[in-house]
Amino acid sequence: MQLYSIDEFVGIVGLLFTILSITGIILWPGWRKLIAGFKIKWNAHPKRVNFDIHKVAGLITATFLVFTFFTGFCWNFSEFVNPIIYAVTFSKPQPNLVSVAISGQSPLGLKDQLKIAQATLPNASLSLISFPSKPEETFWFNFNLGDVFLDQYSGKVLQVSTIATTSLGDRVLNSFNDLHYATFWGLPSRIFYVFVGLAPLILFITGFVMWKHRYRAKSPTEFIKRLILR
Repeated sequence: MQLYSIDEFVGIVGLLFTILSITGIILWPGWRKLIAGFKIKWNAHPKRVNFDIHKVAGLITATFLVFTFFTGFCWNFSEFVNPIIYAVTFSKPQPNLVSVAISGQSPLGLKDQLKIAQATLPNASLSLISFPSKPEETFWFNFNLGDVFLDQYSGKVLQVSTIATTSLGDRVLNSFNDLHYATFWGLPSRIFYVFVGLAPLILFITGFVMWKHRYRAKSPTEFIKRLILR
């Protein structure tokens, strides 16, 4: 029996939710009345209000949920996804960057590493820091003007990637950070992603309520009740 790691499990869940979100967008029947799809009739019957909340939450967040789920899947299955992206974009992958341990010396602190990275791109604003989780991994600083990779022991600048020097394949892969962490519009997009993160819960609850009503409507007891009321 094959056991999946946590990363692989999360990646599979991300792929399934990506498919679920895309099919939801495609199958939604209200494209001809798109404006009406963003309205909630609060004074209507509770069933209708529940349906409208489900509909509006799905319409507003579906595309962004696809971004989040799909990029999460790509990261957790990078060994499979990255070669495909490089092949499709006719790009060469970047060389594997590694940190070289120095005998008797512990890794540099974040303060020193950050100072070196900021000096490398002095006019850039910091967006993200990726900490090394293994002895051979590097520090990665993501700025709005590019990326800086540093040796975690010596602080040596191993690579600086900017738009001008980065291949198309790497630009696609780097864009996953903005799409996943909502840094593409700065603070407004990050605040918006708080609500996007709550959307799956809202969709689950409202979807369950709709299913429950339909299940009751199809049950023999409910059918008999309707006949009696008639």
